Order: sequence, then structure tokens, then C-alpha cells
Amino acid sequence: MKSLFEVFFNQKQGEVRRQRKALQEALKNGPTSVSMLSDTTQLEKQLVMWNLMGMLRWGVVEVSGEEDHELVFALKEA
Repeated sequence: MKSLFEVFFNQKQGEVRRQRKALQEALKNGPTSVSMLSDTTQLEKQLVMWNLMGMLRWGVVEVSGEEDHELVFALKEA
């Protein structure tokens, strides 16, 4: 049985790009929690978090706060 990390890591590049584009579009409306991003994009919370960690690593997003014990992410200013 594959771990979630293995499943997420082995996705096709096009699928990852589609997911990250959806997250960026949702974040254009302002800082948002992981749960709200999951609801907006219809992606599982674990998949949202996995993508956000990659986007954080590459400087696309930043942690802008915390809401109800959950991280809030925002697009990083250029």
C-alpha cells in the first residue's frame, strides 16, 4: 500500500500544475485557510497542504497567520 506522500509525489506534472493553479486562483481573493482552500478547489486537505508546502518552498505563497488552529496562506508579494 502506497503512502499519501508517495501518491502525491508521483503525480503527473500537469496534474500538479492544475492543482497549484487552482490554489493560486483561490488565493487571489486574499489569505485563506487550508480548509477553505480545500472547499473552494474541491481538493483533499492533505493534497492542498502538500501543494502549499511546495509553493511555500518556491516562494509562491507565505503563511500569513492562523485561524481556528489552522494555518492561513496568502500569495507572496512580488
